Amino acid sequence: MKILITHELFPPECDRMGERIVYIIAKKLQERGLEVKVLTTGDPRIKKYGGIETIRLPIHRYLMNLAFPPVLKHAKDCDLIQTSNYNACLPSFIAGKLLGKPVVCLVQGVYGKKWLEMRGYLLGIISMLVEKFQLDHDYDKLIFFSRYGRDAGVEIGIDEKITRIIEPGFERKKYKMKKKEPFVLFVGRLAKQKGVEYLIEAAKDLPDIKFKIAGSGEQEERLKSIAPENVEFLGFVSNEKLVGLYSRALVFCLPSVGETLGFVLLEAMASGCAIVSTVPFDYEGIKVNVGNVKQLKNAINYLINNPKKALKMGGKNRKKVKQYNWDKFIEELIKTYEEVIK
Repeated sequence: MKILITHELFPPECDRMGERIVYIIAKKLQERGLEVKVLTTGDPRIKKYGGIETIRLPIHRYLMNLAFPPVLKHAKDCDLIQTSNYNACLPSFIAGKLLGKPVVCLVQGVYGKKWLEMRGYLLGIISMLVEKFQLDHDYDKLIFFSRYGRDAGVEIGIDEKITRIIEPGFERKKYKMKKKEPFVLFVGRLAKQKGVEYLIEAAKDLPDIKFKIAGSGEQEERLKSIAPENVEFLGFVSNEKLVGLYSRALVFCLPSVGETLGFVLLEAMASGCAIVSTVPFDYEGIKVNVGNVKQLKNAINYLINNPKKALKMGGKNRKKVKQYNWDKFIEELIKTYEEVIK
């Protein structure tokens, strides 16, 4: 089976979680004997990465929306096109229809009305329209990582009949649970989507509790300017140091405005953290409503001041995370390929 994977960015030029997921999928498909090549943007001189053939277009990632000719060209000798939502999916969908090739789209994020809170009214409306335009087509299959992610897709008008939920894999072995310390950890991009401002507001009312913020982003300077003394900004943290932070944190908090899964939750669970989050995901901890600072403050305060209960939750999270297996994901993905090709 020959697969063309289209994605707007790809390692080594970008190593965010979304790109890392696409790389893992490509690598594991190749290990199963499938022929895989990746069409992306970037330096055309990079012909391979991790043994995977790459075709890189020297254009900005937003211009991937117009990259219909190269997708058409490289899809001709393939059995199937796999894409992801955002800037690569529309040209992939059109090329697939013209060539009579099936197109499977991996939905890495769908936010609907949450765009209004993340980007304001005008940009939010535009983002909502673009998201719906990109996804509301008759793909052969739309794959979601979670049930609540699919529910968000159905809410914006996606036909549930063409969806499938396949829980992603996770490399849990490198994450350890060490002696826990009474601090709250956040890991992620410092952007409005992640709700860090709400976490900082909660921290103001919890002066005796330490908060550690790992990550950088467009809101970094503003967040630093409003943060109290008990909030420590760590900036970019290497993977090795991040594993250590997770292992020592008693509580992990992800107060996102919008999230399709939040792989940092899996990392925190594998490290034995109790979770406080807005994401309706299967973890041991306390779920709070988006933007509700009072709930956030009370949940954090309760877990920090009840360390035995938090530790028990963390232990259960380490067991729960075992269900996320890349081999299982790839098996289900290949079954999906075979179904749509038939």
